[in-house]
Amino acid sequence: MSHILVIADFEDDSFIVLEQAQVLAKAYDCSLRIVNFCYENLAGISDIEAAKQAIISEVHENSAHKLVNTLVKEVDYDFETVWAKNIHLWINDYVTEHKPKMVVKTGHRSEALFYTPTDWHLIRECNVPVMIATDKHWHKANTVLATVDLATNLPEKQQLNEKVLQHASILAKQLHTDMHICYTIEVSPTLSKLGIVNKEILEIQQLGLIKDKVKLMASNFGVNEEHIHIKTGEIDKVVTSVAAACKASHIVVGTVGRKGLEQKLIGNSAEAIMHLAKTDILVLKP
Repeated sequence: MSHILVIADFEDDSFIVLEQAQVLAKAYDCSLRIVNFCYENLAGISDIEAAKQAIISEVHENSAHKLVNTLVKEVDYDFETVWAKNIHLWINDYVTEHKPKMVVKTGHRSEALFYTPTDWHLIRECNVPVMIATDKHWHKANTVLATVDLATNLPEKQQLNEKVLQHASILAKQLHTDMHICYTIEVSPTLSKLGIVNKEILEIQQLGLIKDKVKLMASNFGVNEEHIHIKTGEIDKVVTSVAAACKASHIVVGTVGRKGLEQKLIGNSAEAIMHLAKTDILVLKP
């Protein structure tokens, strides 16, 4: 049976990640592999291995008690406490070896560009979909918003569009809610401010070019054409605005991962959306 890897945070009493994991397990017909991490600097300790095992046992016992009271046999799961300093490295190795359906963890919003180094690494490096569950919700399971690039002619991005739509459809059905689709015609604030670009005219022109794609999407995924939003602007701000307007509880977004120096220096649209959006976000790669 396929499974979902859940990165638990038992210091967070709200257990939002476990709630979201249950929804996903039912949506994808999966079991849950729940992992809690612990680590302490044991420099100067005479028997490091004994101290390490004592800490793991203590953390595991406390966490297991909370886990039983939270899941209450809603889904099949197993639970492990792991000693690891660099969590993302452990997760990446686990994903390579065990190939879970996806990884789910909580992301704590901050004013920083991205949540935590672990989230940053997972979004860019993890080879399966990653769900970052917010620690606070805008809305309670109202709609699911899929973000796509309808103008692309690149096969990789077209496949990613299809993947985003498929996952959004699965979530919407499990949550018994509507699916919305957002396509952003990217226009810089400077061009808009100077009146060089007329947003309304650009949207009308673009809709004329992609109307067949819009009709096909609506038909294939059972989406009302009124729920397909085509807007101009900066993608992160547009998606966040549309998500608020349609009361989205989940956003599904695709990202083409970068490598090497470019990965370290340049952000991407998925990360920009995650910085602004106060909702659960599922990030997919081609």
